[in-house]
Amino acid sequence: MNREAVRFLSVIALAVVIATFPFWYPGATGTESKLVHEAENSTFAIRGVLKEVGDYYVVVETQQGEVKVSVHGWYRERTMKWFEVLNDLRSYVGYDVIMEVEDEGGGNLVAKHIEIPSVGVKY
Repeated sequence: MNREAVRFLSVIALAVVIATFPFWYPGATGTESKLVHEAENSTFAIRGVLKEVGDYYVVVETQQGEVKVSVHGWYRERTMKWFEVLNDLRSYVGYDVIMEVEDEGGGNLVAKHIEIPSVGVKY
């Protein structure tokens, strides 16, 4: 073999080694823990009365007791930010509310969809 062929094959072998490295040690790259964390998230609905609106959260009074739900990110198909939603919700304290929430683990609930059915407001 000539020198150029050896150099070309060496570059190809090095590229294959680098490309397959994450599969050798999945724990080192965080791939494994990320997949486990994503599997833990679950989504469910909460129905109750909007009791309190804080700086980053809302409190909903349900039949089982009070539930604190974080509000962050985008709402209304990415047209409203979380702080705009919280400002609007302050005027609906005492109204019935339906929320789709996601449990991010450790009891941290995050609102994905918020609805005040009596006035037709949806976030």
